[in-house]
Formats: sequence, C-alpha cells, structure tokens
Amino acid sequence: MATSLTLGFAQLTDCAPLAVAKERGAFTAHGLDVTLKRFVSWAAMRDALGTGAIDGAHMLSPMVVASAAGVGPFPREFTSAFTLNLNGNAITVSTALFEAMAGMAPDTITRRPLSAYALKMVIDRRKEDGLEPLTFAHVYPHSMHALELRYWLAAAGIDPMRDLKLVVVPPSLVVDALASGQIDGYCVGEPWNNAAVVAGIGRTLITSGEIWSNGPEKVLAVRESWASANHETHLKLLAALSETCAWLDEMDNRITAAQIISTPDYVNAPFDEVVGSLTGKNRQTGGELRVDMPDFNVFHRYAANFPWRSHAKWILSQMIRWGEAPADIDTGAVAKAAFRPDIYCEAVKPLGVACPGADEKLEGVHSHAWLLKDASEAVAMGPDLFLDRRVFDPSNLDGYISSFSVRDQESRLGALDTSQVSSLAK
Repeated sequence: MATSLTLGFAQLTDCAPLAVAKERGAFTAHGLDVTLKRFVSWAAMRDALGTGAIDGAHMLSPMVVASAAGVGPFPREFTSAFTLNLNGNAITVSTALFEAMAGMAPDTITRRPLSAYALKMVIDRRKEDGLEPLTFAHVYPHSMHALELRYWLAAAGIDPMRDLKLVVVPPSLVVDALASGQIDGYCVGEPWNNAAVVAGIGRTLITSGEIWSNGPEKVLAVRESWASANHETHLKLLAALSETCAWLDEMDNRITAAQIISTPDYVNAPFDEVVGSLTGKNRQTGGELRVDMPDFNVFHRYAANFPWRSHAKWILSQMIRWGEAPADIDTGAVAKAAFRPDIYCEAVKPLGVACPGADEKLEGVHSHAWLLKDASEAVAMGPDLFLDRRVFDPSNLDGYISSFSVRDQESRLGALDTSQVSSLAK
C-alpha cells in the first residue's frame, strides 16, 4: 500500500525534481502516493509546512537554516536532508537602469562577471541629484536570492541596507513589478529573468553561479518532528528524488523536463522561456547573450544533493553579517539541526550514490573542476569560487565575517569602514 504525501512547490523551473519524480513515476516506484501543491509565495508554503498542511516542501535553503536558528514564525521546526539543486538564480534590472549603468561606467559594464560598480555610480549620482533610492526585489527575507543580491551589491561598496530599498515580491510577480516601474531590479530564479529579457523590459546582469559557483539553492524541507516519526518514508522520498535528480542531470533529458514543467500544473510558462534555464542555452549575463552555461542549473552532479553543513554555516555567516541572527548563536549546533547528511547517506547508499566522508569543506578554493577523494567513492566536483575570491572556512566564521568592509551595524561584529571597496569592484 502506498504512503500518501503532499509536497509543496513554487512556480520555478527548479521545481523540476518534484514535478519529474511525480510525472515519471519515481515516487510511485518507491511506494509513495505524492500530491504536489503549488504556492505563489514562500511565506504561504512556509506556513503550510509549519502547520502540517503539507508534509514537505521545495524550499529556500536559508529558510531551513533560519528556522533551525530560531528565527521566524516556526523556530527549530524545519530540517533538510536533501539539496535539490545548485545555482539557478540571476539578477535582472530594467532596460532603463542597464542603459544608465552603461552610460555611467562603460568600461566596467563589459567585465565578466559583471560587478555592481556601475550601479554604485548610478546610486551615487541619484543621491547627488536628490532622487529617491532605487528599489530592488528578492523573493523572501531568508533566501539565497537575498543573500546573493546583497553579496553582489556589497562587493562593489553598496550598502544594501542604506543605499537602496529592498522589498519582497513573489517570484511569478517580479516581471509585472518591473514592467510597471514598482521596482528597478530583482534577484529571482527562472523563468522570471528570461521572461523579462524576452519581453524587452529587462537585462540580466549576473547569474548566481557567477556570484558563488555551485552554491546551494532549494532543498527538500520537512518538519523535524515529521522526519523523526516517518523515517522510512523519508528515506523512500529521498531515494526517489536522488534518482530523479540524476536523470535530470543527463542533459539529453532536460528538454523532456522542460516539457513537463512548462505546463499549467507547474511553472505555467512558455516552453521556450523554460527550456533555456534547464539546458543552459541562450542565457543572458552581463546584459548580453551567452550561448552555453551548462551549470546554470545543477541537480545531481558535483555531489549537489549532499546537504553540506558548510553551506549552512555560510548562510549563517551572512545572516550574522546583516544582523539577522542572534549574537550568541551556536552556528555548529544550528548547522547540524538544519542539514542532515546522515539521513541523506542512509537514503542513497542502497542506490550506489557516493557520500562525502566529511560534513563540511572549504568553500571558494576551486576555480576549476576537482576531485573529492574523501568520499565512499571519488566524486567529480565543480568550481566553488565566490565573486570576490574570498575563501570561506566554516571553522572560522567570525574571521570571515570581519573581513567584509560592508555589513550591518547591528551584526555581532559591528561594521567597519563602509568607504572601503573590494578590489574586484574597482
């Protein structure tokens, strides 16, 4: 007899693991009867998971970390044993703002990856002219989108807390908000960057993979109490998703996946707008077309599904940087509660999937492909560089945070001289 589950998802192309597992029968093959429920906003899906209206969710990785840190309406409720994908977001601005940036700093606008220095010049000029600050949107306060956007801005000396307005807009609504002039730019997942480009109202400046190569994006989130009470069901769910993510990372299957998720039941967007993000073809970055970005979405390779606790700690480092986490937070305990690599390895071992031998690793040290040897079987890994070439050591969070020249005054380390600008931004 199948076990019945309801899983939530958002209207984004990286819902593909859940949609494809449902449509190709992977859930059924593991004895699960899964109903998928779409949510417009992350807050609505958070509430549904927290109240038990759904059993699991396609969720922003920082939402789980924030919950484990006791931040938000469901403190210490959520946990994850499975990362659904790496990369997949981008920052898009209005065509008018892109043209203003190009006019102010034509030399920097051509560099790749594109820094926010030209944007800083526009912001500074607007201040001099007494104009209102620009408004940028992300999808949820505790999201990789928010962290990536602030990381990119701050690397150019822009204080995201004071130099512009940051607002929350659900993913499927950002294009309309940009078109109506409510916002000047946003960080979001696909197909909503590509939709603005196709409509001629926006230009995509930089992808999340250029801000942090192969950083975590969505996870499968469950309540900690549910995971404890439904251990075997949880393992079956993870096994079905692991098999599906492996199938998704065979590039020949991406077109089929795009056909599935572009339908009204899932992303409800034109196939031509969805397929580009999945195949990595015809992507825009730096305001220009780039034909091939095969790592724009990573679903399985590079140990993508392993819930690295160093990823959780990096998220915590940014929460501390921006004053969003308690000053006395035990980052090690939070990372252990948020991400459960032990459950992941138990689920995928029967499938022959390699598991790393450690829960943490240095982030930001590899510019090219490399081999992770500390694993049950050697794993081919991808680059993990940050835009500003910093290295994140999960054993030294305070040292890492204190190295940033732009951070919130209320963070536990205070703020340094915000007039300093990283060398990359110059």
